[in-house]
Amino acid sequence: MKTFRFFLIPVCFFVLSFASAQQLQHKKDSITFLLKNASNDSLYVTHAMDLGILTDTSNPTLAQQYFNNSLDKLNSNYTYANKEEMIALAYDCLGIIERRKGNFDTALEYYLKALKVKQQSKDQAKIGRSYHNIAMLFSAKREYDKAISYMELALPLRTHDSIDYGISLHNYGNFYYKKKNYDKAIEALDKAQLYLLNDKIRTADVNTVYARIYRAKKQYNKALSILKTNLGIYTKSEKIERKATTYKSMATCYRRLKEYRNALIYLDSSEILSQQYENKKIISLINLDRYRIYKAKNDYKKALEKYRLYKKYNDSVFSLKQIEKIAALELAYQEDKKLSVDKLSFETNKKLLQAEAKNQRIQKQLYAALLILTLISLSVLFLFFRQRRKVYQNQLKEQELETELLNEKVVSLRYKIDRLLADHKMRSDFKEDLLLNVKKLQSQNNSKELLQQYQSMLSQIEHQVRTEKRLDEISKEQQLKNEGFELKLSKLYPQLTKSEREICNLIYLNLSIKEIMNIRNVTLSSVKSARYRIRKKLEIPKEIELEYFIQNIH
Repeated sequence: MKTFRFFLIPVCFFVLSFASAQQLQHKKDSITFLLKNASNDSLYVTHAMDLGILTDTSNPTLAQQYFNNSLDKLNSNYTYANKEEMIALAYDCLGIIERRKGNFDTALEYYLKALKVKQQSKDQAKIGRSYHNIAMLFSAKREYDKAISYMELALPLRTHDSIDYGISLHNYGNFYYKKKNYDKAIEALDKAQLYLLNDKIRTADVNTVYARIYRAKKQYNKALSILKTNLGIYTKSEKIERKATTYKSMATCYRRLKEYRNALIYLDSSEILSQQYENKKIISLINLDRYRIYKAKNDYKKALEKYRLYKKYNDSVFSLKQIEKIAALELAYQEDKKLSVDKLSFETNKKLLQAEAKNQRIQKQLYAALLILTLISLSVLFLFFRQRRKVYQNQLKEQELETELLNEKVVSLRYKIDRLLADHKMRSDFKEDLLLNVKKLQSQNNSKELLQQYQSMLSQIEHQVRTEKRLDEISKEQQLKNEGFELKLSKLYPQLTKSEREICNLIYLNLSIKEIMNIRNVTLSSVKSARYRIRKKLEIPKEIELEYFIQNIH
């Protein structure tokens, strides 16, 4: 009879669960239909959020999709008045799902985003809700002192609603229970019951903590009595997460009573439900209880297997990497924020934060201005030294040109000396030839022939005199003109060679090609080649004569 009664209880729970599941599915189908036929963004977001809340425990992945779709709508072209409220709600719901999965860093990130939106709207009650959520997250991390400090921030902001205030008191008592401070836990739970009398589910939640206290005091039968009553309430109200936790608590009581068969059955039921909403923390604790049961039964093979599973899930929940990320995210909401809220009103604290942010912006602007000034100064110095270098290079070039001109003058003087020596030799040779010719004439008797030779000699002498006069005139004219022209030519056309510049000087003095050929003692083809090179280097168009171009160099 006892065995039949033992099997009858799970069967009843299964029938009730099936009936409630059918009812829940019908509700989901109705809202899904409304979502598909939503005529505007407001209706779409409302129905998507409702579906997300209904499926957040049974299918958390689908629920996340609904919440993220809602956020996409809200952050794009959503123009309705409840925008900030719905954004904060979506972030809160996403944070709860991640907390249940054990992804505490992601959960805290969502909670802080929701808190930021609520602070902008200055809704104290909703800010209190965010502090409540953060407290629950630290409780899941087993950091109960931080959980208590955040719940103390939440409590004064949630007094406007008796249910919300009672829920926070219930969790506040639960935190003290986990710290094994049972007197403070019972004090908070008694106060919570006063605010939750008309809410069966919330009252059952409070009684769950009482059951834990009884279990801690080894009063297992009292604890089981409360838990069985709660299980019926949670089954009717379709609270899957609470059912899973209740199954786990009942299994722990049976394990301590050494009723291992019952304990294993309730652990299996808890695991099935926990896997639906991917609660790694409860699954790790379920395997820890199984390890203890099999160890007590001396089944060490199964005990080792369950302990490995416990470590696997426990390490995934409380990895060092997640703890470091959470510490970084929580930095802005540490103990100093709690102290400032205790001493000052929320508005004052917000103004201080705004002033600090403003000061930081001003500092950043100053740093940016200093950086810009530094860059400008460096640019000016660079340009200044670049200009100095350019001037210095120009001075060097001018010095080189002056040196080259001096060298050319020296060469010119040498050339003139050579020409003088050549003229002197030419005159000496001419005089010797003249003397020989006169002696020959004196020895001849034919007067007609003598007269012709005299006339020829006179003609040669006249030509020589004219040539020397012309050379003297050229020499004087060259001395007057060449001084300024050579300097201009060197500066304007440094690509010309010395030989080419000398020919340009002679052209500038209006000398013909034959005269240049005689003066330089070169062939006609050499002068023509030099003229061609000069035209090419000076880039003189074909229609302009070389003489005209050189004559007009200024």
